[in-house]
Amino acid sequence: MSRSLRRTGGEPAGSFTDPASGTTFTVRSSHGRTVQIRERGDERTEYPVAWAVGSGTHAAGYFIEVAGHLFQSPICYYTNRRAYGLAPGYEHLPDPDFTRPVGEECVLCHSGRPLYVRGTANTYSPPVFADEGISCERCHGPSEQHLRRPIPGSIVNPGKLAKAARDSVCEQCHLAGATRILNPNRSFADFHAGQPLEDVFTVYVRTAAPGTSRPFKVISHAEQLALSMCVRQSEGRLWCGMCHNPHPVTPASTKIYNAVCGSCHAGKLAESHPAGPDCVSCHMPRRQAQDGGHTVFTDHRIARRPETEETGPPPEDLAPWREPAPALRQRNLALASVTAGIAVRSPAQIVHGYRLLVEVEKTSLDDIAVLKGIGRALLLGKQPLEALRAFDRVLQLEPKDAGNEEAAGLASLESGQLELAARHLERAVELDPLLISATTALQEVYRRQGRNGEAQALAHPLERLLQR
Repeated sequence: MSRSLRRTGGEPAGSFTDPASGTTFTVRSSHGRTVQIRERGDERTEYPVAWAVGSGTHAAGYFIEVAGHLFQSPICYYTNRRAYGLAPGYEHLPDPDFTRPVGEECVLCHSGRPLYVRGTANTYSPPVFADEGISCERCHGPSEQHLRRPIPGSIVNPGKLAKAARDSVCEQCHLAGATRILNPNRSFADFHAGQPLEDVFTVYVRTAAPGTSRPFKVISHAEQLALSMCVRQSEGRLWCGMCHNPHPVTPASTKIYNAVCGSCHAGKLAESHPAGPDCVSCHMPRRQAQDGGHTVFTDHRIARRPETEETGPPPEDLAPWREPAPALRQRNLALASVTAGIAVRSPAQIVHGYRLLVEVEKTSLDDIAVLKGIGRALLLGKQPLEALRAFDRVLQLEPKDAGNEEAAGLASLESGQLELAARHLERAVELDPLLISATTALQEVYRRQGRNGEAQALAHPLERLLQR
């Protein structure tokens, strides 16, 4: 974890071409500076890379910084191949570029203490990261009391917490689920070791049909482990910390993992299962993750035999990993249904979430997340005028938010109100010149209005700033 993020310098040189888009990417380093070059047709842009993300055990991704904004590079270095390739999620894009914003939820699990500006898509205060690598506080909570009086009990010991709080220490980064829904007036950075996740946000997972497992994904360790018979029969005793020593004297080894297995199974399998030198290779094999690019990861289901993995579209039913407070159950499930439904393009799930949100709104008139959820569902449901009413209410509550202006602009555009759309989107770009999605939408409005010169002037905002 201490190597989770670092400044770049001396990255391996390399180049590759994405056959789907015809884009060539090149990486060069010299004098402690790394640049990544994107070439397609007559276009050539050079991006200085600010940070490398990931320990490099499996892979390393990259962030660029432009005017206090973080964007993800589409380039990833795959350690097992010793070569560059497209980062996960970019494989089938028609034009992979450096414009994907890096928000708080993403960066929190890959860095120590990001200085994220709340209410923005990807803006950070200088120097962007107060701590680069993940520090002790991520698992042990705030350090002030411990530093004042460093005695036992002055800092969180995850192993001594109640089960939900104990598991939450690991789940904050190793349980992505289908979506995560923040409680009202909360930020992901509000979570601290010692409390259950549900004090800050609720994780929702997709249900699995009997006899099958959920799709194998990179950030699904907690889901996989919970499916194992070992965990289910341990009545809460088996958790991540039994196998993974966060403060090892020596590197983890097969012998260490076998000893953990043997602490429960020694002497019980002598007749039916001869003891072997490596339990993990059979019962926790490494395999390709659905969303992991050119890498393999350990399957934490601890299966006795290979299991059938679901194929085809994911199930639409969502369930909370743990229930939030009763007052938030319908709200958070409704928002999860809309958010997850949008992610997998499920009209039925979006409609289900919308109907729940309408009921929630009756008692939560000023809940911005609820209003945004209603607006998004209505916009996708081809009801832009109703969506605009929801976004107008959001703007009354948060008038200086570029994302809210963008949402109102998109609803105005869909309803054919080009002048109103231009005003909202111009305000969004004024508030955040690097909100790329708003800039792209404003270009479309200008083109429809015949203002082609103004549309062209908005092209390539990242490149314009880089050239200054």
